Amino acid sequence: MSNRKKIIAGVAGVCALFFGFVAVRIGAHPNDDSIKRVQIQGDTAAKIGKEAYKDAYPLQYNSFMKNNEESPSPTGYGGSMEGNSHLEHQPEMLENFKGYKFAIQYDDDRGHTYAGYDLLHTKRLPGQKGSCLQCKGSYVYDVYFKEGGWAYASKPFDEVAAPITMDEWFGCSTCHDPETMELRVYQQGFIESMAKRGVDVNAATHNEMRAYVCSQCHTEYYFTAEDGRVAHPYENGLDAESEYQYYQSGQAGGFKGDWMHPDSKTMMLKAQHPEFETWATSVHADAGVTCVDCHMPYMRDGGKKYTSHWMTSPLKTTQQSCLKCHDESEETLVARVKTIHDNTFKLQRIAGQTVARAHRTVKAAMDAGVPDAALEDARAKIREAQWYWDWVAAENGMGFHNPDKIMRTLGLSIDLAHQAIESAEGARHGFQPL
Repeated sequence: MSNRKKIIAGVAGVCALFFGFVAVRIGAHPNDDSIKRVQIQGDTAAKIGKEAYKDAYPLQYNSFMKNNEESPSPTGYGGSMEGNSHLEHQPEMLENFKGYKFAIQYDDDRGHTYAGYDLLHTKRLPGQKGSCLQCKGSYVYDVYFKEGGWAYASKPFDEVAAPITMDEWFGCSTCHDPETMELRVYQQGFIESMAKRGVDVNAATHNEMRAYVCSQCHTEYYFTAEDGRVAHPYENGLDAESEYQYYQSGQAGGFKGDWMHPDSKTMMLKAQHPEFETWATSVHADAGVTCVDCHMPYMRDGGKKYTSHWMTSPLKTTQQSCLKCHDESEETLVARVKTIHDNTFKLQRIAGQTVARAHRTVKAAMDAGVPDAALEDARAKIREAQWYWDWVAAENGMGFHNPDKIMRTLGLSIDLAHQAIESAEGARHGFQPL
């Protein structure tokens, strides 16, 4: 056999060995307790609670209970700590949310295990409806929706929340079908709104579901004026400008805004944590990386592989969350994230402060006797500027999920807020009192 033939044979042998190994790995049953399905016994009501899954999925359950831990973020932004107030760190919010409940209390979110407790004890609770429970656990779907559709959404909060035990708030059934343990989207508002975009969530691939189970709640929403159901402004696109257009065009039906600002007399919109929209056009989304890959990475315990259910900052599990894809050092990655966070927070503060000044400028013009008609342009610009600022401020990634989109949105906010100030000052200076 010639040397050339020997080389070819050697290469062929190596290829056969490699692809044979790949085939075996693909065909083999994975050593992953997060994929192995264990049938949970009991009726549907019993399966809503977390305790029903404790013995069947001990690794997942124990990691989920780590969400009880309270600790700051590694970069200093956010974190899971009781009473960590945005109002203290960003006092401009007191002006921007004036007249609305977010000016009373606006704290950083704690771990998912606190979802029910913190909702029941928030100072913003009085006067709320059943729709506020939509993303705090699957009880509203597995019990209320299956029995009466969206009827619960417009009922008093206390009436809807009363039967739910602490074990039945956010838990396993929020993301897993209690009958099959497959990933599921139970949040009907998300299903309906995605359908309007031509997306059938129920036909999603497994990897898409690894994003949708989080996206169904980590997203912008509003309560419809007609029946209080949860809906999402997705039809025009998944960015702040498209969602603002949705609200402005009347696509939200009778919903026009969340409250009237007492200083500028502007009907305002309150943004709600649009992590789904921010991630959807990111470099990670383009690469097929989902929320679960970073925030709930695969772990090993005694040789067993499982999905961590400690939904926390990837910087607390850097080896499993980041370094499985990135070949930089941990120090380099953390420094990069810290830089994104620093830059985002600085621009976020500038945007928020400029919007607050716009509210006060319009008020000064009103106090000087400028008629409402002359201030319509300034109010329109304030409404839009605050929406863009809040869209970023309410998003939980502090810019990391999509730095380009976030920087663009903050830039729009700052520019529009300055335009609002100029418009209001122009109206005031051009006003001639009788």
